[in-house]
Amino acid sequence: MHPKTFEKQIDFLISKGFQLVTLSQLDTASEDSDKRIAICFDDGYKNVIDYAYPVLKKYSAAATVFIITDFIGRKNTWDVNLAGIQYEHLSKENIQKLVDAGWEIGSHSVSHRSLRGGSEQELNYQLSHSKRTLEKMVSQPVHYFTPPFGNVSPRIHSAAMKHGYLNVCGFFPIKYYKTVVPKGMVLRLAVYRTDSLKSLERKLSGDKRMYFEVMKQNVINFCSNGTIAVNSLR
Repeated sequence: MHPKTFEKQIDFLISKGFQLVTLSQLDTASEDSDKRIAICFDDGYKNVIDYAYPVLKKYSAAATVFIITDFIGRKNTWDVNLAGIQYEHLSKENIQKLVDAGWEIGSHSVSHRSLRGGSEQELNYQLSHSKRTLEKMVSQPVHYFTPPFGNVSPRIHSAAMKHGYLNVCGFFPIKYYKTVVPKGMVLRLAVYRTDSLKSLERKLSGDKRMYFEVMKQNVINFCSNGTIAVNSLR
């Protein structure tokens, strides 16, 4: 989305009394604490530090960014790029600058290939190697993992817990709308370039208006299966 749109959204959240925090800070919130919301960025694109970082710095806020370790400082050749357009990922220096500013780093796997249906060996490698790489780079523990394409399964969740992650982040499946969310899982709502402030308000409502946003998100995320299919042929 355009940086000005992002700033309007952040200003909207602040005006509603939300405190913008990292995922670890969100985890420490209690029921009687101030309202907290964690802003997350998947993939670790360079535009995070170019555009999002200055906006959040203006509000003395930090966020969480999930890094694909094999693509640090490289272009996003893992993606199916329409018209051949490619985007740069954060460099090691960019990542360190965010950490120094209070941001949190999470793992988004080694290569961004779908982890559903792959071998146990590949799953364990993607979880463990990315975690070790990031922890060595930023000299901080990496507590959060989000699978490529946001697809969390019980198998991925269980493996992540065994490798020392505290939580796995993923999209909001409809089945969890009215049921208990498993321990160690953080459900997220995506914000798209087409979302208005009204859309953002619905996402935060916690009532039937939010259900519409969950449905919309799942439909949009289903389209990512096209990327998964093309990548499987590479």
